[in-house]
Amino acid sequence: MIYKLDKKDYPRIKGLLQSSDQKNDLTLNSIINGMNRGTIYVDNPQEPKTALIDVTGVISIFIGDPTNKKFIDDLRDFLDSQLKIDTYESCGGTWFIAVVKDETWEQLLENVIADREYEKDYECYYQFNPEIFSSLKEKYKSLPDNYHIKKINKEVIENDPDGILSEVLEEVWYSIEDFNTYGLGYCITKDNKVLSACYSCCVHENKHEISVETYDEKYMNKGLATLVCSAYLEDCIKNGLMPQWSTMETNVGSKRLAKKLGFEFKSKLKTLEFEWQ
Repeated sequence: MIYKLDKKDYPRIKGLLQSSDQKNDLTLNSIINGMNRGTIYVDNPQEPKTALIDVTGVISIFIGDPTNKKFIDDLRDFLDSQLKIDTYESCGGTWFIAVVKDETWEQLLENVIADREYEKDYECYYQFNPEIFSSLKEKYKSLPDNYHIKKINKEVIENDPDGILSEVLEEVWYSIEDFNTYGLGYCITKDNKVLSACYSCCVHENKHEISVETYDEKYMNKGLATLVCSAYLEDCIKNGLMPQWSTMETNVGSKRLAKKLGFEFKSKLKTLEFEWQ
């Protein structure tokens, strides 16, 4: 059987972080330490040997012993009986996306989902270069008249007429108060309507994972995402924060924006994904 771990017990899986990459992983640490939302499933709540970390219904990360029969034998049924439901309830997610750390996990997971129509992709990881960013930002488009860049705070969130900011922040933070205390974000508004936002979706120590989105199609491809990210990155530089960027290899727009903001490709990991039926 696979169990959902109580949040207070998340630190019990720290011993499963084996490699230096895992021990320093921003996403894993932000969830294990209770900073950002995520759900952890294990084979044994008291002494876990294998764990699945679900990042708010977005991606799944497997750590620990991949030969743990107790976990693996139940994984196929678990995906449909629990993870599918939890994924939808947490954020309306309709896809299973597993980040594969090594060949052993890849072969194992491919066997578990062999009866499904799944696809392979890569999650790409980028490192911020502030010098490149500084050389590029002079070329950005100017913010149009009647548009405003605002730092996301309690007042901005409360005055958001559509409630967009509170909705997206509460998907990845346990509370708006937590975001205001530990996170960072900027948005672009017009007539008080939030058009685009860039904010921290995972935080561990001084590392901040970026999430950025423009919420109305008619405002896309107008440079708003570039400008709102630029404000965010300038704040990171000023306060000694380390912004991080990750995206799927097939997400051409996100990769283009990362490069435009001074992020340099660092590494990538294979993903296996399918749509829930």
